[in-house]
Amino acid sequence: MAQQETWLIKHAVTGRSFADSRKQIFDCRLASADGVFRFTFQELPHEAAKEIVRYSRELNVFRFVTPEDGTIVKHWYYVTAESVQYDEQTGELTFQAGSEIEYHPEEYWGD
Repeated sequence: MAQQETWLIKHAVTGRSFADSRKQIFDCRLASADGVFRFTFQELPHEAAKEIVRYSRELNVFRFVTPEDGTIVKHWYYVTAESVQYDEQTGELTFQAGSEIEYHPEEYWGD
């Protein structure tokens, strides 16, 4: 079994989900340098991308990574509102995050 990733883009205040890779098919690329995380999403539904731009000041991105051993690692990113951009012609949504919290659920919940 290869490593799997799940992506969520959520409204920070209400918890509303704008994009969920378990329910929608889209591509996401993540690059990081100098403490800045750069996201590029392609093939998101147009209306979802427009809502993400609309609520750009209130976004969280979650990435759940499940390696081959099955122990999930969760990553939580705070989106920099000014960086959110959507190109309607190409369907590409891009933004940046200036911080990441990585956590391992097994460290928080015991038997």
